[in-house]
Amino acid sequence: MKKIILVDDEQSILNSLIRELMDWCSDKKIEIISFTNPVEAFNALEIEREVFLVISDLRMPEMLGSDLLLKIRDKYPDIITILLTGYSEVDEIMKAVKSGIFAYILKPWDEKYLLTEIGKAYDLAKLKEEKTKYLHMLEEELKWGGELQKKLLQRNIPESEGIKFEVEYQPLPMLYCGGDYYDIIPLQDGNCLVLLGDVAGHGLKAAFITTILKTIIYSEYVRDHQKDGISPADFLKWLNIRISKE
Repeated sequence: MKKIILVDDEQSILNSLIRELMDWCSDKKIEIISFTNPVEAFNALEIEREVFLVISDLRMPEMLGSDLLLKIRDKYPDIITILLTGYSEVDEIMKAVKSGIFAYILKPWDEKYLLTEIGKAYDLAKLKEEKTKYLHMLEEELKWGGELQKKLLQRNIPESEGIKFEVEYQPLPMLYCGGDYYDIIPLQDGNCLVLLGDVAGHGLKAAFITTILKTIIYSEYVRDHQKDGISPADFLKWLNIRISKE
């Protein structure tokens, strides 16, 4: 369940805010948590993992609201913050703005405006959550692509008299797969065909092209041409025509 934290040193203000938000939060299945002490509110974020919004007063004895929101931004950058105050102290308001507050609402607040801003914050939190899920899904797909590419690129390295082959493949961090291509193909005359390539770009698209190369080069070219000898010029000409068809 998502949660909103309200912070104000006056309990009567907190009670008014809770009444204003009760129906909206009930409809959205959002829990409201309130604190009169900003230090306790900040410490609670260590436990309350589903908090998406903090609404804080400015003038409080334990800690200024602007300082609280700065601390929240530094430690919990994904939490959205709103400053709610009856004061118009420019320096403190500017500090809160620099902390990346989502909105600045003056007391006494307008109920419609308050709910509108909180609704916008809720929508933003949902977008952030969807983005996080999408990025996680993308990372899992890249990991899967990377594992598949490793299996395709890893094959028994042929032994040859007078030369020792060793291969190491390391894609870019966080991409897990890429466009680097290599192959060592033993030929009938005892020689080996060594292929090294680099597909333009990174990620799944480039890795997909290396998979195509791994699949077609031997089966469609090397196997049929090695008896007559393989010409680098003829091979590259064939490869260019073949890949251009894809």
